[in-house]
Amino acid sequence: FQLRKNGNDNDNDNISEQTYGLGVKEVWEIPEENFKKGFVQHTLGYPLQSTWNDKTFGGSFLYHQEPNLVHAGLVIGLDYENPYINPYKEFQRWKEHPDIKKHFEGGTCISYGARVLNEGGLNSLPKLTFKGGCLIGCSAGFLNSVKIKGSHTAIKSGALAAEAVFESLRESGKATVAETGEISQDDEIIEAVAFEDKLKKSWVHQELYEVRNTHQAFARWGFLPGLAYTGLSAHITKGREPWTLHHTTSDADCTKEAKNFEPIEYSAPDNVLTFDLLTNLQRSGTYHDDDQEAHLRVKP
Repeated sequence: FQLRKNGNDNDNDNISEQTYGLGVKEVWEIPEENFKKGFVQHTLGYPLQSTWNDKTFGGSFLYHQEPNLVHAGLVIGLDYENPYINPYKEFQRWKEHPDIKKHFEGGTCISYGARVLNEGGLNSLPKLTFKGGCLIGCSAGFLNSVKIKGSHTAIKSGALAAEAVFESLRESGKATVAETGEISQDDEIIEAVAFEDKLKKSWVHQELYEVRNTHQAFARWGFLPGLAYTGLSAHITKGREPWTLHHTTSDADCTKEAKNFEPIEYSAPDNVLTFDLLTNLQRSGTYHDDDQEAHLRVKP
């Protein structure tokens, strides 16, 4: 938002509002006899979608990793309507499902983490260059939310940005920092404008273009219609449908009044399979000095 507010907007007037997801993850150490080498599972439905037209976007992942680890997590789109939804507690509830909790039997949770994902994809990309820099990876928003993967696009965008910067410096005809060992204050700051052109011609753009409507399909039409549309666009049309579904509302504005919903009753943690937030926070490796000043400032 700040990038656009300060004038670093895409030339395309149809740029969508960015939309976000919150990913919550645990790593478990399990008995070797329960380990399934190569096991990968992605799910939709429970606990986020309980009706055919539920508009809560998100799903789970569960991987077995050698020697005897289970990586499990839940990603929830932050454009959900129900203000009673607690993403962390939804993850704990997901683990209680019989087909899920069997993966943790006899195991121990050894690590926990959470992070916010920018899920707007191609429709929400801002202008990617400015004088003296480029936006790459997740700072720009190259996550493929269908794959829940962005490391491959981040690496490629970085490589393309490096090529564009190198070419811009070479075309300027000026000595580089690598040659002189210092930055001259008299040098004009260069903008590597070729980066956006390179990106549009790369497989990164093509991959994100194919899934550009996925999130909005769920947000507009709900669980099953969104799932049907995603399957059609991702596997048959490959994004060639002659329209784009834009995200026009901020995630915060999607939240509706509590009076329209019933409170959600979450089970109390048992400290074996499910845990309270503070217990898991100790597993995250997060550390702050007791007297450390708050680093966030909230404007009135």
